[in-house]
Amino acid sequence: MTNFKNNIVVILLLTISLFISACSETGDESKKSKNDHVWKHQTDALESAKDVAKKLDDQLKQQQQNLDDND
Repeated sequence: MTNFKNNIVVILLLTISLFISACSETGDESKKSKNDHVWKHQTDALESAKDVAKKLDDQLKQQQQNLDDND
């Protein structure tokens, strides 16, 4: 009977230590920037697309101005 109690105590201690270690912060998470988030890749791609769209718009305006100047 005492062997059974010892096994239960060991299992409980292992389970508790597993939960405690799983819930603790790791060094990697604390090093992350505050700007990191789940959708960082998508927001970076969106910003890049906005930059490309602005460049294309500027080029279109320049071409339109060149055509207007030639007329």
